[in-house]
Amino acid sequence: MPVSATGKGLDQKDLDRLALTAHDVPGYTVDTVTGKGSPVDHDVLTTYRAVTPAPCRPVYAAAGLGSLHDFTAEVTQDVVSASDDLGQHASVGLTSYALADARTVMAELRSALAKCATAEIRPSAAHPGAGLGYSSAQSRSVSGYGDETLAFDATQVVGDGGTGPSIPCTVLVVRQDSTIATFLSLNPIQPPAIPEDVVDAQLKKIA
Repeated sequence: MPVSATGKGLDQKDLDRLALTAHDVPGYTVDTVTGKGSPVDHDVLTTYRAVTPAPCRPVYAAAGLGSLHDFTAEVTQDVVSASDDLGQHASVGLTSYALADARTVMAELRSALAKCATAEIRPSAAHPGAGLGYSSAQSRSVSGYGDETLAFDATQVVGDGGTGPSIPCTVLVVRQDSTIATFLSLNPIQPPAIPEDVVDAQLKKIA
């Protein structure tokens, strides 16, 4: 992997090379949403920065595979088991930052998780995605990945006032140098779980 020894983030071309391919995760399909030739969206930061309550913005952003900080490159992908669409799947985000910002992203998320366990977290009605919120964000212990690791479980709530479907989700966030890998899995049928082989394959590529 190209090392950001100067503290600068990777450019899009370098990050694209670190994203998963079907060859990396046999038995899964890999669909790229942003990066690797598809447009990335810096404007989503405006939505993240308008989330209420303000201390919980990093939690909402992490569930969106991002953060409150602008990035130098981004790839997001959907990785789904070819044999079990409702079971083994994950959304995977790779985001590269200046090294100082990558460290700040983790610090802000750690602080937010300590404050937001009972919060209803939702973007401003004036922004896209206003009907998608999160509640019951509970930090869970995890270690052994990358330079820093955080994880939490939450409930994704669709519809204003929590009137729509509620879907359990789980999120794993790993910083390796200036790149952050975020893994999200949702499952309305059974407790969500991020496939370990997907995590291992992605972290191997950014190590």
